[in-house]
Amino acid sequence: MLRIIVFSLFFIGCSISEASLSSQKFESKKKQDTQSEITIEDFKSHIGYLASDKLEGRSSGTKGDKLAKDYIANHFRTASLPTERFVEVQEHYVPAKRIRRDSIKDDDKTVLTYNIIATLPGNDPVLKDEFVVIGGHYDSTKNPQKLRKLFNTTDSINNGADDNASGTSMVLELFEKFASTNDHKRTLVFILFGGEELGLLGAQHYVKNPTIDLDKVQLMVNLDMVGRLDDKKSLYLGGIPSAENFDKKLEPLFNKTDFNLVGFSRSTSQRSNLFSASDHYMFYLSDVPVLFFFTGLHEDYHKPSDEYHKVNYEGMKQISDLVEPVVLNFANSADKLVFTEIKQEEDGQNMQRNFKVSLRVMPDYSSPEKGFSVGGVIKDGPGDKAGIKKGDIVVMIGDKEIDDIYKYMDILSTLEPEMTTTVTVLRNGNKKVLNVTF
Repeated sequence: MLRIIVFSLFFIGCSISEASLSSQKFESKKKQDTQSEITIEDFKSHIGYLASDKLEGRSSGTKGDKLAKDYIANHFRTASLPTERFVEVQEHYVPAKRIRRDSIKDDDKTVLTYNIIATLPGNDPVLKDEFVVIGGHYDSTKNPQKLRKLFNTTDSINNGADDNASGTSMVLELFEKFASTNDHKRTLVFILFGGEELGLLGAQHYVKNPTIDLDKVQLMVNLDMVGRLDDKKSLYLGGIPSAENFDKKLEPLFNKTDFNLVGFSRSTSQRSNLFSASDHYMFYLSDVPVLFFFTGLHEDYHKPSDEYHKVNYEGMKQISDLVEPVVLNFANSADKLVFTEIKQEEDGQNMQRNFKVSLRVMPDYSSPEKGFSVGGVIKDGPGDKAGIKKGDIVVMIGDKEIDDIYKYMDILSTLEPEMTTTVTVLRNGNKKVLNVTF
């Protein structure tokens, strides 16, 4: 789960398919002894490895990141053979300063991480050209190195059993199950993202460099922190308003469960702006209907105490028994979901300052350009009404220049509601001066 970040830096990304990596040695793990049917033991096997001290955490650019990537790719390649599949490893780079690990040298500007993608072609001659995406992030937060050195202990490893080895293992098991049954009409695309904990950077890189036509995505299902189902069986569902009549289409599937289902578009009682805090949000900004499964925050969130033995494995099995028919239903339904924008959505900038005003635009964390790069514009917000568009670079507000997101926040914090000022943007290299009223 993405930490609410006060300041966000930029990264430079690039992608490469596994085909072009064929000359490199692949360090595969021994295939896990899993079953085509999803079982509790399978979840224990995956999380037992991914959240083990052997990986030393899975933060971007680390040994554990690479080992997790190899493990995931190996499972995608070998589970439920001989069903046809296409496996890709998409490389991208994230800013080293966002990680602040002692092992990063001063001149290391970026570190390498991955998106691992497995595609199961659909079986319908028409619907196979449409897609259902099932995803989650596999990375964890960085280890608290100071504590580790101070106490000379391995207990400060952020193994991230719930966040998000739980979602990763569910993606792996759903892949294995659907590869074994192979009865889906639409093509299924399974993606495990790196760099989510740094600002949804893996998902953002993917939607900028997709391996499929995003306009033909029926649904994106995101599994992030699904390992702590409580005694009340509370299961949070984000994104239900992102498609027309989505709730009615889901109702027959949900009526068959005894979960305490809590739908939300912006937040839960635990965290404001939760909807924009995980990978599905980048697909939502690309006009893709999304459904986000989440069992809630807990006292071990982003701490070394988020360990294997605290996961509710029976709860995970119950959640997977719900997710599976949801995926199959929308993979096989003749109807195409129609995307709708969620009303009154928060800015999603994940900033903790108490701003009185906002342009209601999303930052593009990946842009290397000077200024504040716009990754999305909230409909009917001040920025939208002023004419700001996705892809614009805000370089001035009033007569004050904007060098980066820091300066952007400084200027916003000085403005008052109902003020009118100018916003200068670069659009395709040309300057445009727009009038905005907050």
